[in-house]
Amino acid sequence: PWAKTVRQQLYELERAHEQHEAHGVRTLLLGEADYPKRLAEIPDPPKVLYVKGRMYAPPRTLGVVGTRGPSADGLLLAEYWVHELALAQPCVVSGLALGIDAAAHEEALRSGLTTWAVLAHGLETAHPSRNGRLAERILSEGGAWISEWPFGTPPRPEFFPRRNRIIAGLSDAVLVVEASMKSGASITARLAHGYDRSVFALPGRLSDVHSQGCLSLVADQIAQLALHPQQVLDALNWDAVAAPKNTGSLGPAATAVLD
Repeated sequence: PWAKTVRQQLYELERAHEQHEAHGVRTLLLGEADYPKRLAEIPDPPKVLYVKGRMYAPPRTLGVVGTRGPSADGLLLAEYWVHELALAQPCVVSGLALGIDAAAHEEALRSGLTTWAVLAHGLETAHPSRNGRLAERILSEGGAWISEWPFGTPPRPEFFPRRNRIIAGLSDAVLVVEASMKSGASITARLAHGYDRSVFALPGRLSDVHSQGCLSLVADQIAQLALHPQQVLDALNWDAVAAPKNTGSLGPAATAVLD
């Protein structure tokens, strides 16, 4: 029985490797030169990382996370902050979820930044399907999909907290735009703090459930209260660099307000 189990595991690994190669998915092993150095530093890095697209070692990485059900103000703020922080040309890391994650990826692309989507499933496709076109744009514009799960693994609730540690581990700093007390964004922020990464949280109304997570992070000294993008740039010692490619206007929510 033991030998049969080993043979089955070897067959599954070989089959997964063939599927990955056929679909342009790279396999990075912990300890290899191409494995992300920031992620390798955390206490519990994935032993295997799967990457579709272009993944390199950017000088700066910024995680941007938040609720799946943001307010209009939350979407506006996500767009505005990513647009302003683009002065330092960080790679924007998020989870491709609806809401704040999607807004961060979208604004990163509009501002000419590289962006990485960290997913809680295999890389044969991107979830949720509503963000499918965004996911494809991430690849076509030089970004990447990243996961610790092999080809064919469906998304499961227990995979998302594990995904959050990868977002935190890849990032030099994490910005939380809107988050409830018990949310994936709050988990990501607390993990990032535990990894000795800088965490920033935007304030909001006390009565707003999606502001309470941010305010709690500040009260617990997990996050710094973020009031202006320049404050974050100064705290991280991120100077402005050459203008990014394809620098565009703010996103639709910010543009509507300015108009």
